[in-house]
Parts: sequence; C-alpha cells; structure tokens
Amino acid sequence: MNVPVWQPYFPYNALLCRYDEIGTKGKNRFAFEKRLWSELRRRLAALGEFSLIQERGRIFLVSKNPDAHFSPEDLLRLRREAPLIPGLASLSPGFMLEPELPAIESCVLTHFPALHAAFRRHHGDSPCTYAMRCRRSDKGFPMSSQEIEIYFAGKLCRQFPDMSIDLRQAKLQVGLEIRQNLAFVFFERISGAGGLPTGISGNVLALLSGGFDSPVACYQMMRRGCQLNYITFHSSPYTPPATLTKVADLARRLNTLQNPGRLLAVNLLPAQKAIRDLCSSRFRTLLYRRMMLRIASRAAAKLGDKALVTGDNLGQVASQTLENLAVIEEASSLMLIRPLVCADKWQTMKTAEEIGTWQLSSQDVPDSCTVFAPPDPATRTYLSKIKQEEEALDIELLLRQCLQDSCFIDPLDYSETPAELL
Repeated sequence: MNVPVWQPYFPYNALLCRYDEIGTKGKNRFAFEKRLWSELRRRLAALGEFSLIQERGRIFLVSKNPDAHFSPEDLLRLRREAPLIPGLASLSPGFMLEPELPAIESCVLTHFPALHAAFRRHHGDSPCTYAMRCRRSDKGFPMSSQEIEIYFAGKLCRQFPDMSIDLRQAKLQVGLEIRQNLAFVFFERISGAGGLPTGISGNVLALLSGGFDSPVACYQMMRRGCQLNYITFHSSPYTPPATLTKVADLARRLNTLQNPGRLLAVNLLPAQKAIRDLCSSRFRTLLYRRMMLRIASRAAAKLGDKALVTGDNLGQVASQTLENLAVIEEASSLMLIRPLVCADKWQTMKTAEEIGTWQLSSQDVPDSCTVFAPPDPATRTYLSKIKQEEEALDIELLLRQCLQDSCFIDPLDYSETPAELL
C-alpha cells in the first residue's frame, strides 16, 4: 500500500512505524528499537512531541496533544522524510482508536467516502477495486481478521456498487491493526529506508569527495547502522576554496540523515609533490590513494572510528580494477568498506537524487585527484612494484606534513578549527 498521487487529505492523529530486520535481533532487539525510536523522534521533531507505544514489530507514535492532528504540510514532510530513515521499513499515518468494532466502523465509514471520491475524480470511470488488510494480535477481539475483512467488504461494496474486490492490487486499500489496547486505521503506507537504525553498528570514517559516489556510499553505511565522520582531501593552493565548501555542503546534507558527524579536511599537496617528483607518473593516482588511506587510518584512530568507507566501484575508472583496488587497500591499517563496489552507475545516481546530494555533486569543482593527474594511469599493477616506487618516499615525514596541515570544518558555517592529529 504505497501513497497514490490522488490520495486525499485526512486529519490523521497518530503514526504506525514498522521495522523488519530489527525483528530478527532476538534478545538485542530492544537496543535496536530504542535507537530507531530516538532517530524517529529526531527526524520528526518538526511535527511536535510524541508519546511512544511499543508493540512487537510495531512502534506507534501519538501526539502528546490529544486534540492534535497532522496538517497537510506535516504529511508532506512525512512522505519526504520517511523513505530516508534507516531502520524504518514503512510508516503509516492513521487514526488511533479504541479497539472496539463501533469505533473502527465509524472511522472507516466516515473517511472511506473521501478516498472513493478522490479516486473517481482522478480516474474517471476506470475500474475501482478494493481490499482491506487486517492484523489482529488481540485474540480477545470477537471477530477474526478474515471475518473483519468480510464484514467491511460487505458494507462498503453495498455503499459503492462500482467497487469490486481485488486482494492483490486493489486501488483503494484500508489497513487495520487491532492490538490489545488500541486499534489503528490507515489508508497509506510510506516506504522507509529499511536496514538498521543509524549508530547501532558503530562509528566509521568516510572518504568524502565532491563526486556522486562517496555521498551515496555514506548513506548506504547509515542504512547499515553506522554513524559517520568524514575526511576530505584538497591540494590548496592548486585547488580552489570551492573544493572544500562543496564537500562541506555535502556533509551538511548527509548530517541531516544522522546525528551530525565531523568533517576533517587534509591538505594532500606535500605528498602529491613528492610523488610527482620522485615516482613514475603511471602509478601517481594509486600512490595518491594509498597516502589517503594511510592518513585516513591515522585520523580514524584519533576520532574513534573503526573502519574506513570509500565510494569505489569495480571497473569504473583506472584505479578501480581488481588489481588496483587490492594494491590501494593494502595501505590501510583499518577495515576498508566499499558499499558501492557492485552498484550500477544509474543506481548510484538515482540514490543521489533520493537523498538530496545529486545537485550538489553535479557542481563542476576541481578536487585533489585532478592535481598533477597522469596522462597514462596504470590499470593493472602489482603491490611489489608500488612498494618499489614508495621506497623513494619518506612516507612517515609526508604523513606528518599532511596531518599537521589539517582542520575540522563546520558544515553549517564553513568555519575551521585546527585538528590535533599528531
């Protein structure tokens, strides 16, 4: 039951939040539920204060104001926010009632005519199909789920003779949940992001650039329950200030999807100059990337992050062949996670649009990888050859030079604070 474009406005007074994977967590489920509830409260704060009712597999949110209901603007916000909340399988605004047949019947018969009328206005004389889906966990209720569905089908199909029953793909759907202390009637289901609530899986450090891939990789890690900090690289003065402001804008957008993470900016230029002057140009990009991972590993240890995240995608560019990915990864002292390694580019672009990073990433701003970019990058190499190239470099000195020229950037106002990473 997704949200049709012709869905009329209803003065809903509560929310039903569903999860799926969390339900498999056994004795640890309460910790996952608590984290999801905390995230729901943060993300939906603009809708007011809620009381929480937890049932197995369900979270009900009820306004603390007993006379309150959601405005049309509130529902637009819900439909925009819910698909981006990790851990949430789906969400339905609806009517919370006493678990008694007269109250349920009054609600359905009062509001269903508006749903039917909206369908007719939008679809004209198209076939009109109907279904009710009832879940009854209160076995003391005098009717079974099937009996309730048949009861309402009889009433509504007599009132609207143009309707027929379709239990697979009904155009007009009514949802009903009956619990021991409440009943909940709804007419729409908004898909959530799925996965696990952000923060439950621990902290990671993401290598965030201004491209399309790395912000989407960050979001995919949020969907697996990770809290993210970010590290970005620039090559000032060879890269403009816009290089950092663009990444800060991306971090600001990503931070709306989690508890805000920190953004660390590191000037890679000392390492890039040494690699340019002392190493073969064919391996320049791989050597840059290995230095980035070394720096990120040091920074992650200081920040308390347990793994690194990149937007690498197998075969997308010369540095992302199997051989080159393996060579690059060897430089990291931490687990390296690549959530997009098998994603098609169109999938990444679609997700970027959904999470609100596409427009920011599409801005044409140079990044550090373009500085001294080689004309002939190696597509396949060997670790022994790369280590031979690195013998010409004082890697520890270069790491210290890069780390001492680093700062934290506030994504809200672009202010900089020196980072004490040495």
